[in-house]
Amino acid sequence: MNRTRSSPVIMMMRDYFWFRHVGRFLRILLTYNVFRRTLSLSNEVLHFPSPENDLLDTGIICKTYPGLTHAQYVFCRRNPDASTAAVQGLHLAVRECQWQFQGHRWNCSFAENNLKNPFHMPILSKGYRESSFTHAILAAGMVAQISRACAYGNLRSCGCRAEVDQDSGLWKWTNCETNLEFADRFTRRFLDKRKLAKDLTFQSHFHNSRVGRKVVKSNSRLHCKCHGMSGSCQMKTCWKVAPSLRKVGNILKRKYNHAVLVDGDNSVQVVLKPKTDSVIRKADIVYFEKSPNFCDPDASMGIPGTSGRYCNRSSTQPDGCETLCCGRGYNTLSLTTTNQCQCQFQWCCHVVCKKCTQTEWVTVCK
Repeated sequence: MNRTRSSPVIMMMRDYFWFRHVGRFLRILLTYNVFRRTLSLSNEVLHFPSPENDLLDTGIICKTYPGLTHAQYVFCRRNPDASTAAVQGLHLAVRECQWQFQGHRWNCSFAENNLKNPFHMPILSKGYRESSFTHAILAAGMVAQISRACAYGNLRSCGCRAEVDQDSGLWKWTNCETNLEFADRFTRRFLDKRKLAKDLTFQSHFHNSRVGRKVVKSNSRLHCKCHGMSGSCQMKTCWKVAPSLRKVGNILKRKYNHAVLVDGDNSVQVVLKPKTDSVIRKADIVYFEKSPNFCDPDASMGIPGTSGRYCNRSSTQPDGCETLCCGRGYNTLSLTTTNQCQCQFQWCCHVVCKKCTQTEWVTVCK
């Protein structure tokens, strides 16, 4: 009995389709295994870095952080990981505030102690322009840090998740772009847990906090990353990236310089109205009290004054001695510092440095 033998062309085509299907199956299997390893929210596929300063413990943050209202404490206990990120954002915002005002009479020195809750500093209960800026930058810091923690995969209630694409049958990451929306919503709810009122103080602080949150959202950008064999884009992950806090601080500082003075008193159901003919926009920082000169110390307000501050005698900006020292004059002092210099690596394995002494003249407010 004779058997019909397949031609070499048919055999080659059959082998080609067989290897093609096997290759596709192996790629699907590899993709699945990668996602299975990352379902623990490690974000290994996304290659997100971990936060540099993980200073706070989610297990004790709600019990140890001072100044929380009862409603905030309950909310914190329900969301300890996001609350930890929010507190980290507050600390980063204080540092940014201090950088933005480092050459001004008021330099955010009210919150030098990181163990304090900046919302409970006396100056934040006022309607000064400085108070308004601080409310905005604190809210912005919370949104930015929570959104980053969400993108890092450190929050159980937020982050990317793996789903099977209906068309290709491959696994893909989804909902990565919602991190900013989650951060904005969480920050708003957390701040709203404070004692609510309808007076001028609450309305202006609420407005300025919203300005800070919106600056973060409006300056975010969409970042995408391709995954696949040989750099192909078989799988693409996209997520919104919050802007740097320095960029947010610069934007809010410009808004601070053009802040709108509002009129009114602390009556019930007050509506923010400009004191001049200007119009209040949703993006404007508002204030309702004239700021003090911040020249003299005021312990009740946490204002240290400007005595002993370094100043620049050749500057006409706020850091100039004429402005910063409030007309009291300044002293010129010789400052000698010793630092390590000319460091060299020696085998093996340590670094040897010399000590260099430098003397410079500095000007200090009287």
